[in-house]
Amino acid sequence: MKNSNALSLVLCIGILIVIGCSCPQMAEIQKEIDKAGKTTPSPTTSSTPAKTSSDDSELTLEKFNQIKNGMTYDECVEIIGSEGNQTVSSGEGKYKFESYKWDGPNYQFIMLSFMGGKLNSKAQNGLK
Repeated sequence: MKNSNALSLVLCIGILIVIGCSCPQMAEIQKEIDKAGKTTPSPTTSSTPAKTSSDDSELTLEKFNQIKNGMTYDECVEIIGSEGNQTVSSGEGKYKFESYKWDGPNYQFIMLSFMGGKLNSKAQNGLK
């Protein structure tokens, strides 16, 4: 009985150590959340959004639908009109996986994932 209590204690300590080691990853996630919150535009009195020089990089459903599996990151950037924020990068060569996110106002986003330099999945939220 005493040995099982000691074993449980050691197991709990081990789990806490593993959770503690993942804290740097949590900091990166929080940075992404903070960054997304800063992209929301401040309210204006005008009924139409103000035009800016970055309107070419506005996220739209039309642009999203032009993006097809097999495209390169550069081809996708050309369609969207701006660079994305890299959220994941791992592996090498044909096994290299990368994910990028473009944030827009009101929680709009485009997320693209590449394997070996080619688009293999895409997702969006709130695009019009």
